[in-house]
Amino acid sequence: MRAVGEEDVSALAGLLISMRLRESWLRDPELTSDDESPFYALAARRARDPDTVLLVAYGDGQPVGFYCGQVRGQVGRGIDLYVRPPARRRGVGRLLVSAALAEYRARGADRLVGSLPGDEGCHAFWASIWTEHPSRLVSTRSTPGMEWRTRSLAREAREGREGEASGPPHRGQGQPAGQSNP
Repeated sequence: MRAVGEEDVSALAGLLISMRLRESWLRDPELTSDDESPFYALAARRARDPDTVLLVAYGDGQPVGFYCGQVRGQVGRGIDLYVRPPARRRGVGRLLVSAALAEYRARGADRLVGSLPGDEGCHAFWASIWTEHPSRLVSTRSTPGMEWRTRSLAREAREGREGEASGPPHRGQGQPAGQSNP
């Protein structure tokens, strides 16, 4: 696993294509280079963006997963986590997320905002991540099929302050933390 460099852009584009095809439930599409070029452009743009946290994992020399997020000020924003199905349940996602959390903290983020689809497997994975990397849930917001969560990455939130109750998370209306309503 490593931060994406120029040599990884093609591999990242292939993973982006796999992720989007899986999301759309297409199994054996016939893609042309015109269909693929937007994914290469997106991969290259993300690789050059200094605010982006972009990691790729390899297994047996082949790309098997990636994590993408951004840091803006003190807010980290999780964008994508994808592991190819044959590599799932082997610690790849956990490794990518652990490295991303370390990177968010190194860049000064004290909160992380991310969205979770209504997929129960996804929720179980993230529950295990937050058990391994304790953090305080700050707020949640839900719409049908999607939930946004903001978690504190601050050291006090992970360790807990003696005598201080953390209380329930704030359930808000409007945009996820770090974004403003139009």
